[in-house]
Amino acid sequence: MRSIPRLCLLSIASVVLLSGHMLSGDLLSADDQSWQEKTIPQWDDHDAQQVLADSPWVKNVKLERVRDLSKFERRDGGNMSAGIPLYVGFFWIDLSALGGMFGSSSEAQALQLARRTQYDLGNVVVRWESALPVRAAERKVGEAGVPVWQGDYYAIAVYDVAPPFHWNLANQLKGIAFLKRAKKKDLKPSRVQIVPRDNGHVNVVYLFSRSAGISGNDSNVRFVAQIGRLYVSQFFFPEDMRFEGKTQL
Repeated sequence: MRSIPRLCLLSIASVVLLSGHMLSGDLLSADDQSWQEKTIPQWDDHDAQQVLADSPWVKNVKLERVRDLSKFERRDGGNMSAGIPLYVGFFWIDLSALGGMFGSSSEAQALQLARRTQYDLGNVVVRWESALPVRAAERKVGEAGVPVWQGDYYAIAVYDVAPPFHWNLANQLKGIAFLKRAKKKDLKPSRVQIVPRDNGHVNVVYLFSRSAGISGNDSNVRFVAQIGRLYVSQFFFPEDMRFEGKTQL
């Protein structure tokens, strides 16, 4: 009987281990959505964490920045410090001091790099806060500082964002947010709540009247908000936001 070379045995073992790992990963991936097949009382902490991390009611949204204002727009608005580009400073000062030594091509590349570096504003979590599965998941994991409100609202929260420094911030944010649906009037928030966090950031909670009657018949609902110079835009799909046979909003 011929012996199998040691290298072959190692290769076979590696394939077996890799296959087992892939199978295990597939099972874990499938298990990550196990909350869908259970009733809420059957959820464990893992189920609840999955709802809050990856479900139709929870989105990880990349922040964008509102367009920079020109000096004429700042002057006309009566605030010359409003809307100043983030990249004013190192790149512009150095390039102007060098008297155009780099040339237009290099200068354009440097400015592009400055904008790209400074404009990477990170992501925020946006939750359709009033949905039954979200509230149940928050209670299950004992999450602290979750929004509390009175009245019948659709609640959407933007989590862990740096607050702009304005008086009467909630009233200001209320005027520059809306829910958009196809062929229907935009829905403005009735109220906005600011929930402070320990790290100096805030959770911003937008409360929209349920009289608008959003339902599974709406193909999508787009949430749009501006927080200072930050811009948030995210689609939700009511037909996917179903649990236990009902659209949960």
